[in-house]
Formats: sequence, structure tokens, C-alpha cells
Amino acid sequence: MEYLLETDNLAKYYKDIKVLNNLNIHVKKGAIYGLIGKNGAGKTTLIRLICGLQKPTKGTYSIYGIKNTDKKITDLRKRMGAIIEIPSIRQELSAKENLIEQDMIIGISDFSNVNYLLKLVGLENAKERKVKNLSLGMKQRLGIAMTLVRKSRFFNIR
Repeated sequence: MEYLLETDNLAKYYKDIKVLNNLNIHVKKGAIYGLIGKNGAGKTTLIRLICGLQKPTKGTYSIYGIKNTDKKITDLRKRMGAIIEIPSIRQELSAKENLIEQDMIIGISDFSNVNYLLKLVGLENAKERKVKNLSLGMKQRLGIAMTLVRKSRFFNIR
């Protein structure tokens, strides 16, 4: 069985507060998995750990069999995209300009994926509108498109 994500007694503590305490999960490759829980249950903390934004207090995790302690995980994370809470979107730019900027940040100089990604998330008719004038749902869809920019680089999504 190939797993996308496995955790082994994963824990994250902030002083005396146990945000994650000995979490053990096994997410099969290709599965759709939801994180549901009350505020403070550790959902965001788990995502931050997986993305390498925080380090576990104890325990380990692996993504596609690569442990969090292995240097190869840095290369794997370059292929990941995640939105944690609020996407980093520049309000004064258009949806299209935000995607082009995201391309440039990760080293893509061919912007042919931009229109496809905007269409994919249902923003093709709003691509020239400034983000500050978009609804919250549209901003969230733009955030999803921005995470897909990384996928388009590795998997030739157009």
C-alpha cells in the first residue's frame, strides 16, 4: 500500500499546550481526506508541519515515503501547494497578474498556464478585475489557482 502521508506519534507543543499529541494517520495515495475538528484541534498545525513551516516537537511524518528528517523532502515540497487560512494575494493586482507574479516567483517564464488555471477555477471572466473587487469565494478560488501554479510547472498543466 502506497501512502501519500503517514504520521508516527506526531506531536507539536507550544510550551505546555499540546496542539497535536501522538497523531497517527495513514492517507492512501489518491484518497480524498478531510481534516475536521474544533478550533485548536491542530488542523492548521498539521498542515504547517507537512509544509515545513514548523518542526514537530516529537514524532515523524513521511510524504510519499520520504521522512521529514530526510533532506529530499525539500525537493518534494517544491511540488506542493497549500493554502493556510488566507491566501497571499496582492489586492491591487488583477487575478491574472497575481498568477503571473506567482509564476515568476517560482521561476516560470512562460505564462501560458495562467489563462488555463483561471478557467479551471472559474475566474476566466474576472481575470482582469482587481482582487480587491472580487468576492471572498473568488479570492479563495484564485488562491487555489495559485497553488496549482506549482503543479503546472511539474506536470505541464495547460
